[in-house]
Amino acid sequence: MPLLVSNCAKSFILSTLPKSKQMSRQAPGVVKTRLRGVVFDMDGTLTVPVIDFPAMYRAVLGDEEYLRLKAENPSGIDILGHIDGWPPHKQRKAFDAIAEVERQGLERLQIMPGCAELCAMLDSKKIRRGLITRNTKSAVDLFHERFGH
Repeated sequence: MPLLVSNCAKSFILSTLPKSKQMSRQAPGVVKTRLRGVVFDMDGTLTVPVIDFPAMYRAVLGDEEYLRLKAENPSGIDILGHIDGWPPHKQRKAFDAIAEVERQGLERLQIMPGCAELCAMLDSKKIRRGLITRNTKSAVDLFHERFGH
């Protein structure tokens, strides 16, 4: 299953692979470790970010609560953690709003430039790939369906 990676991560991965036999020689006593796998995030790493998170937060929280939480948490809002303590009926409504915003994002899902090439390189080196995301299962399934990764 091929995945995408940022330029920074790609540079790291490529830097861990020997470029020639001479480069793969090591000093006595040095243990060489082989990169066995890479775990990727989905939004902004494997796929171009298309989800309108501020719209999602506003739909779930309302404008006032969104602005308050944004001011308190300038690095980002953990929407799932926030609604975790809500009563079940309010959680269902929130999850429906999140699902709708994510559904709209699926219509614009795009693979990140360089993803296919990176995945091919990882495959050729027999380096396993994994995906970890808070995206919905339908988003992950569509990613695999559209891009074969």
